[in-house]
Amino acid sequence: MTKFSTVNGWLHFTNPPKQSPHIMNKRRYDLSYQNAVEEDLGHGFKRYMWRPGVQINSHEYLDFRLIARENENVITSGYFTDPMEHIYSLQNGPKETNVMVLILHNASNADSEVSLWLVVKG
Repeated sequence: MTKFSTVNGWLHFTNPPKQSPHIMNKRRYDLSYQNAVEEDLGHGFKRYMWRPGVQINSHEYLDFRLIARENENVITSGYFTDPMEHIYSLQNGPKETNVMVLILHNASNADSEVSLWLVVKG
């Protein structure tokens, strides 16, 4: 018996697999500009980079708060991994004028190191 049935030319999933409860472990890191490498980008823009990175385990979620000075406005943020794995940004946006939230998920079966950066304007 197939898991799909045809109705009016459309395929419908008739026997979906049962979902198992998955407990989400989420660690949170508050990364301050005081612990970052600061790079002047000109015209009032700066980039903060946090190195060494943070280890993200396989199938883990990480919640980052990238904190700039109080008189700076967050513009954008990002990350890179070593080694490159299937790590996805679930949310990325400003929480306050000087705080950026970045939530990552490692969908791979391997651990990786995540390094983050933040661009601000003073």
